[in-house]
Amino acid sequence: MKIYSLQADLCKALAHPVRLQILDLLAKNEYTVEDLAKLTGSGQSNLSQHLGALRQQKLVVPRRAGINVYYGLANPRIVDACSLIKKLLVELLEDEHRVVKKMEA
Repeated sequence: MKIYSLQADLCKALAHPVRLQILDLLAKNEYTVEDLAKLTGSGQSNLSQHLGALRQQKLVVPRRAGINVYYGLANPRIVDACSLIKKLLVELLEDEHRVVKKMEA
């Protein structure tokens, strides 16, 4: 049962659009909080809270370089997991669209 609890906690950390956007951005590059705030349109304080939730689940890691702290993915496999979920959603939406089209015909 412990694994399900851990899985649920991980899913909670992923259950926000800004956090998913952060992970998507970090899949391509490391960024500072300031950079991520600009790219996501979130305030730095709000973004720091999101990064904290992702750090707690060990999805992102900080790296200090001088006075800057850069964030990156802790494990690139999270990109695969998020990509799989996106593909599933696209399939579900396509199926739903086909059903609506049939009903309209």
